[in-house]
Amino acid sequence: MRFLVGIDDTDSSLGYCTTYLAYRIASDLAPEIRVCAYPRLVRLNPNIPFKTRGNAAVCLMLDGDSVDTVFRSVSEKVKELSDVSGGANSGVVFLEDPTRAEGFKGLYQDALAAVVSPHRVRKLIKALGGRTIELGNGMGVVGAAASLGFDCRSDHTYELIGYRRREYWGNRRFVDSTSVKEMDARLFPHTFNSYDYQKRKVLVAPHGPDPVFVGIRGDSPSSVIKGFGMLRYGEPLEGYMVYLSNQYTDAHVQRKLDWKVYSSGWVDGTIDQVRVGEGGHVYITIIAGGRKRAVAAYEPTGDLRRSAKLLTKGDTVRAFGGVRRATVRHSKILNLEKLEVKHAQRGLESGTYAPSPRANRHLAKPLIRYGREVYEEAKPVDGWLEPAMQQRVRA
Repeated sequence: MRFLVGIDDTDSSLGYCTTYLAYRIASDLAPEIRVCAYPRLVRLNPNIPFKTRGNAAVCLMLDGDSVDTVFRSVSEKVKELSDVSGGANSGVVFLEDPTRAEGFKGLYQDALAAVVSPHRVRKLIKALGGRTIELGNGMGVVGAAASLGFDCRSDHTYELIGYRRREYWGNRRFVDSTSVKEMDARLFPHTFNSYDYQKRKVLVAPHGPDPVFVGIRGDSPSSVIKGFGMLRYGEPLEGYMVYLSNQYTDAHVQRKLDWKVYSSGWVDGTIDQVRVGEGGHVYITIIAGGRKRAVAAYEPTGDLRRSAKLLTKGDTVRAFGGVRRATVRHSKILNLEKLEVKHAQRGLESGTYAPSPRANRHLAKPLIRYGREVYEEAKPVDGWLEPAMQQRVRA
């Protein structure tokens, strides 16, 4: 029998990781419970203020003999590997009938670009016959339920995530930068966002105390597995798993902005004013729908900020991003993630402008992926799950 399980908010700013929990379910519960498709790594609205790190949920298609056995085993693993004492508010949604996932599609679309009420989510779960597990205040049920609505027939990518052994959590990671550049030279654009050549910075390794050691992003399972095999690094790893994901697809900016706080989307407008402020941030006033709206391209976005600085009064654009709430110093403002110039008088050519790779948010689509979208789920390949890496340090 097959079941769908969505999981979210098991980590905290102090550690743990929802993808690591998914990896442990896949590795620890086999062979009694089997993951029978690539697990989904589902990023949701990046502007939500109460998220932890990348606002990612996971969705697993599990195969097992007994509904109760699968539910009990997953529950125990969630309780074991959720950092509730550190602030995690874990939520799990268990769906016995995977065909009912269709009912969560609207929720998924809303959770990409808006703030979703937990009350609405709990009503929907009940109506569709789902079971839940809630730890802390249970806010994770929102992302867990939304992850069930992600349809892999939409544009998607793949990511191989390698995990650290417990004794290395919190220690500094070492990934040989030369090996990352060699991988990039051989596999780009089939793997991407691996190295920032402007800042000479490795992008495949995070910096927090979580169990993730490395993440290789690409357009197919075989590409990310091959890329991982080319890396040299400084510690033995516990294992890895390949995920199918909505990362790097612009899934969160498909709607026209309603300008509600924390919403994501796009707005068409005409440039009224451009100024450079303190710290090199570029502040833009656009006229959209007869109203003046504030847009900001911040210094860390690199290429995007430099492009935005060249805009002039009268240029017509489509601006993509998320709405930040008003503060004492600033009115409500759109944090710019991407810019499409439709018509310019001078300075910029028409086209799409994106941040430097180091500033690319998880959901934002890199320019290299335009025309390289993936709509068909890859078939399982050997080595997509490696739960026990008996190997030496590769440095």
